[in-house]
Amino acid sequence: MSEQSKHKATPEAQAVVRHKVSAPHDGAGTLDEVVEIVRGLMRADTASVASFSLPKKTVTWHAASGFRRHRVGAGGHEIVSPLSGSTQMRAAAATDEIMIFENIGLSDAHPASDFPLHSAEEVINVALVPLRARGECLGALIIGHRSAHVFTTEEKTLLQGLAGMAALALDNARLLEVIGASKRMWEQTFDAIPDGIILHDAGMIIRRCNHQAAEGMGMTPATVVGRPCAEGFARMFGERAAASHMKQHAGAASAFELQSENGRRFLVSLAPLDSFGDAGQKGWSVITWSDVTELSEMQDQLSRSRKLATIGQLAAGVAHEINNPLAAITTCAEATLRDLRASPELAKAAEEHEWDFYLEEIVRQALRCKGITRGLLDLARQRRARREACDINRVAENTVRLFARRAPGAVQVEVECDPAIGEVATDEGMLRQTLDNLLSNALDSVGDAGRITVRTRSQGDERVCVEVSDTGVGIKPEIMVRIFEPFFTTKETGQGSGLGLALCSTFAETLGGRIAVESKPGAGSTFRLWLPRRAPELPKNLGASGRT
Repeated sequence: MSEQSKHKATPEAQAVVRHKVSAPHDGAGTLDEVVEIVRGLMRADTASVASFSLPKKTVTWHAASGFRRHRVGAGGHEIVSPLSGSTQMRAAAATDEIMIFENIGLSDAHPASDFPLHSAEEVINVALVPLRARGECLGALIIGHRSAHVFTTEEKTLLQGLAGMAALALDNARLLEVIGASKRMWEQTFDAIPDGIILHDAGMIIRRCNHQAAEGMGMTPATVVGRPCAEGFARMFGERAAASHMKQHAGAASAFELQSENGRRFLVSLAPLDSFGDAGQKGWSVITWSDVTELSEMQDQLSRSRKLATIGQLAAGVAHEINNPLAAITTCAEATLRDLRASPELAKAAEEHEWDFYLEEIVRQALRCKGITRGLLDLARQRRARREACDINRVAENTVRLFARRAPGAVQVEVECDPAIGEVATDEGMLRQTLDNLLSNALDSVGDAGRITVRTRSQGDERVCVEVSDTGVGIKPEIMVRIFEPFFTTKETGQGSGLGLALCSTFAETLGGRIAVESKPGAGSTFRLWLPRRAPELPKNLGASGRT
């Protein structure tokens, strides 16, 4: 190469390399092309790009051309080796000057151990140009010859020009690596979020979703993308809920609670995006939803507990005050009825005027009032549970056997027990009363014909579940939130006090468990009572009596 041609090669070489670096799609691939071009323009045996890390004391080879024993970059991988020897330390700390190393491995000044990769390639002369970008030394462009070579001033000038382009390529590769790592981290975070997330465009077509959203739809993220948003909502919440809420909340920022057809509750949020993507598309939105079923149930239970506490304070005083007059009314009515029946003349007059019927009705209604006050006292008493070993299956079977005797003949009453449950530490009396109340509620739901099923099943090592399900009329959603409230009832006046399910909820909490209901109008209801297997342990500073 003539002196004149070398000078002319500099702008041409820079133009070629600049074209490769201007819009890189793959940082590593661009570096491979750069070192290949540099080696050809410099007519060198090897060309490579490396970066140094003084804190880690390592040198990383990102791309290489002309190497015979080592494959770096395209078709290979990066090589990381220890940063050792005075020569490598000088190279890592270099500023702007070109460093020339001659007779590598042939003189004591440049031992082969300082150039392990180049010595293995039989390179004896090396020129090292620092690569700087944005005021930072990123690494070095290294040119090698396997035979004696003297680097001329023109070659050094050309190297400096090429180093600027190589520095840009290395900086781009590093930025692309950072962006790629950030993208992977964002994607992993996006998929790890326990809430469902979908991104849809202006046409309500899903463009992105996380694993939780796809799993809720019974699909994979790849199969969800491209489908209408309404279809995804229908898969998640049911067609009616999706149709209603998609029309009401489309295009506007909103948050609302939605109940799916299977009874689960979700908190749904919709957030429109002002612009999205490189083209600044309009009308895109992000929809997120969280399953708040358990949280809602806990809030409902807390609300019921507060209401019960208030009612309890009132009932404790009122019940005692009412029971005494009721006892007097009952006693007087029964005594009057006894006297009427003791005299034939009075008995005949009582029958003609229906006095005996009126007195019997007074007794019946007074006893009914006493039953209501007894229920109030049970709610207010906060009775402590006696947690003793109890055979859940035996209690369920006995309760069902007694209940079946008072059920109409067209009502089928079944019991399915899990033999693996064994004994559970609970209060048998509270459990019996809870089951009896749930069975009575189920009987009211099925009416004169239907099926009632009691099931027991194990819930791991910590809990058991008792289910009472029926094929009755079901419960409307607007009613379901109130069924455990005291005195709330859908029955006609005089047919129920509205305390049965409230007592079930109170007893469940007293036993350390909880009760929930799943129902659909026209498809029956299922009440589930969860109980802990073991009684809670006493604090270590308490004795067997529970006293300090």
